[in-house]
Amino acid sequence: MTSLHGFQEINIRKPVGKAVMTVTKTLVRFNKATVVAMECPEYVKILVNTSTRQIAVEPCEASDRNAMKFSRAKKQGEEATKASSVTVREPSVVDAIASFFDFAEVDEGHVAYQAIVGQVSPTDRVTVFAAEDATAGVMKRRGRKKGQPVK
Repeated sequence: MTSLHGFQEINIRKPVGKAVMTVTKTLVRFNKATVVAMECPEYVKILVNTSTRQIAVEPCEASDRNAMKFSRAKKQGEEATKASSVTVREPSVVDAIASFFDFAEVDEGHVAYQAIVGQVSPTDRVTVFAAEDATAGVMKRRGRKKGQPVK
């Protein structure tokens, strides 16, 4: 089409929400918006910078050293909206990230957490979270309560 010579297609980006990482003493959770913004990588590396107190999540291949499963593989033609949040319970990862924070002492029915809004790089899909931007909070503990029988 010669009438379109010199025109460029406009890339349409659908808003996915804020990329948020939630940290407790026992887990690190990345919300669905983080997974979608990173285009649902099957494997990632989680890196920490102790001097700047930052956490980075970088997509990688399964064969890479320290690669960890992040989201399920996208099937051909499947949209990124099929993504879900990702919970990491690997003790070495949780300990490294949780060391950046002080958690409030809470009763047995609650959990103290830190939530951080991250920045996703559109070029390499790396997401960076700065511990200094964290917001502390307390939420009710989920799941079965201690001492209650399983039905």
